[in-house]
Amino acid sequence: MERKKLRRLIMPLLAALFIGAAGAVQESEQVLLDGDKASFEPVSTELVEINGVPTLTKTFELAPDIDPALLREEPFSQDGYWYRYQRMDKADQEITDKKQAEETVTADAPSGELADVIGQFPATRPYSKDGYTGELLLDVQSIQVEATGYSTVTDSHPHTVTKTYELAYNDRSLVPEKVQADGLTLPLTGLSWSETKNVEDSDVPAVWTATATYSKTTYTTREVADGYRATAAYRGEVGKTSIGSVVYTVTYTGNKIPVLPGLDPDITVLQIAFAAGLAVLLILVLIWRYIRWHTARVYVYNEERRIHDVVNRQYVRVRTPKLRLSALQGHEETEYTVILRKRLAKRLVGRDIAIETGGEGQHHVVESFVGSDYAFQVRI
Repeated sequence: MERKKLRRLIMPLLAALFIGAAGAVQESEQVLLDGDKASFEPVSTELVEINGVPTLTKTFELAPDIDPALLREEPFSQDGYWYRYQRMDKADQEITDKKQAEETVTADAPSGELADVIGQFPATRPYSKDGYTGELLLDVQSIQVEATGYSTVTDSHPHTVTKTYELAYNDRSLVPEKVQADGLTLPLTGLSWSETKNVEDSDVPAVWTATATYSKTTYTTREVADGYRATAAYRGEVGKTSIGSVVYTVTYTGNKIPVLPGLDPDITVLQIAFAAGLAVLLILVLIWRYIRWHTARVYVYNEERRIHDVVNRQYVRVRTPKLRLSALQGHEETEYTVILRKRLAKRLVGRDIAIETGGEGQHHVVESFVGSDYAFQVRI
């Protein structure tokens, strides 16, 4: 009777395990190595045959900061083949960000004239800042020249006028002491005489020519630049190249999964082995639990430790319940406490448990109880 009940319990569980295991193996595609941390959908999947070997490639496009190890899958089954990881190829996808840039350059100039300054600036200038690079062009219209400082300079301006006078006598008083010229009054600064005509039949001069020089120097001041500094603007388009994304191509190679003859082709040897292993494990668990439920524990009281110690465990059959305490005769204690688990005790209610003590046999009838476990004492 007990065996039939046990069989009725085990068979549905085994059937459920077989069905669940087959479905689990069939649907166990795309399992990440590092667990279910992340899931990425491939942008493309391609299945080809290379030298007779099925080759499955999955292409992903990810951000540069994502670990590509997350893409590698554990071996998986698909369409009757078992696929394993072979290799991973990587291709960086670059992007270029462009913008307008400007730089102002300063240089010493030989003068304030544009023609003299323009030679101080090259036509182009390289640009490199914050990852942006490029070449800027000189904006000629932006060139400006400024003086770096000024000094005061004094200039002299000499004014000279020469006049001639024909006089009867070479008398200086006959020559004017000042004349007006260039808006200035020039003083007499030089005088020379020459004979022009003599008296007839005589060496006595009749006319004298006076050559008079009038001169004066004036002074003016002016501000003169000490030097010049020129500034010019360079303008142009610059760009920064960076990795926008990374394309990974993951390759798997497949092997045909063997199929047992006479079975559904969808059921493979691997699936059967997996299901059988689960079934054996379940049977062992059920047997262990069955034995555990039907095990009685025998305790004795420890005076020193003031607790009950387990001294024996025995399997108790429901049909013919029996306890063998004869093996415990070496203990000095003569009173034992027997505890039955609730499930076993419920099935033994009203039954007589035979107790072997090595001497006169004893019996105990399990009574109805309320609680988790059932306990009774045996005195030897």
